[in-house]
Amino acid sequence: MKKILMLSLVLIMFTMGQAQATDLRALNVQNAKMYDDVDQNAELRVNFDWFGDSFGAGGAKLNTHTFNMPRIDIRQACTDCPIPFRVGINTSLNAGMAELAVNNVEIIERSALGFGNLGLTLEAGLVQGDDVSLNWYINQHFALLHNDLLNTLTLRPQNGRNAYGFQTGFLYQVDLAENLTWYGDIGYRFDVLEVGEVENSLVYYNEAVLGLGDSFGLALGLLGNTVYNNNVGTDLRIVPGLVAKVGDAGQFRVGMPLGINGTSPDIGVQVGYFSAF
Repeated sequence: MKKILMLSLVLIMFTMGQAQATDLRALNVQNAKMYDDVDQNAELRVNFDWFGDSFGAGGAKLNTHTFNMPRIDIRQACTDCPIPFRVGINTSLNAGMAELAVNNVEIIERSALGFGNLGLTLEAGLVQGDDVSLNWYINQHFALLHNDLLNTLTLRPQNGRNAYGFQTGFLYQVDLAENLTWYGDIGYRFDVLEVGEVENSLVYYNEAVLGLGDSFGLALGLLGNTVYNNNVGTDLRIVPGLVAKVGDAGQFRVGMPLGINGTSPDIGVQVGYFSAF
C-alpha cells in the first residue's frame, strides 16, 4: 500500500503541467528563499505532530506514541544586508507514551510530558535567485528534554534527554517548473548524549510541492537520517501531504509520514500552519 501511494503521488506531481505558478511551502523542509519584502521578512510555523510505532514478538507487543503539541519555529530575515541572513528559534511541548502488552494483557504503561529541546538557527543566503536559492546554516539544540519518551519517534533531532545537538549543512530551493518547487536540506549532525558515545549522522530531507491552482497544492517528501554509530541505523520516511493558502500570507499544511524501512516509525499525522509577516 505504501509503495502504491508513493508511486501514484510521484506520477501526479510530475505529469500535471497545466497548473498555475505557486509559492506554497513545504511541510518539513525550510525554504531557502528569503523574503525580499521588508514588510514580510519573518516566518512563523506552528505544527502539531503525532508519530506511532508498534512492535511485536512472541506474544508481546510494544506500542509507542509521541506528540508535538505544538512545535513552534520563528525566523527573521535581513534581506537588504550585503549577505542576506536569517535567524531562528524553535521549541515544542511534547508528550509520549509506551504500552507493553503480553497476550493482549497490558503489563507496563509509561508516559511523559515536557518541553522539547531549544533550537537556535543562523542561515547565510549564499544564492538568492529567482529560480535557485542556496543557504548555509548552523543549528544548535540545547537540552530541555527530561525523558526519552518525549521524542522517541519524532523527526530529527532525536537526541534523547539532556543532550546537546549541532547540525550544519545547506538548504536549497529550486523551481523545476512553473508550478513545481523542490526544497532540500542536507547536513552533518552530531549529538552529545547523556550516556554513551557521541552520535554522528547525515541528514537528507527533500520535499517537492506542486501547485494545482492559485491556493492549493500537493506535497511529497522523502526524509532521511542515517546515524553512523551507536547501532542506531537509518530513519527513512515518505510524507505525502496537502498545502492550502489561508488569507494573504497564511498556509495550512497536512501530511502523513510513513516509515519505509524497519527502523522507522510506522505512521504519523502532521498538521501545520505557516504565516509570513
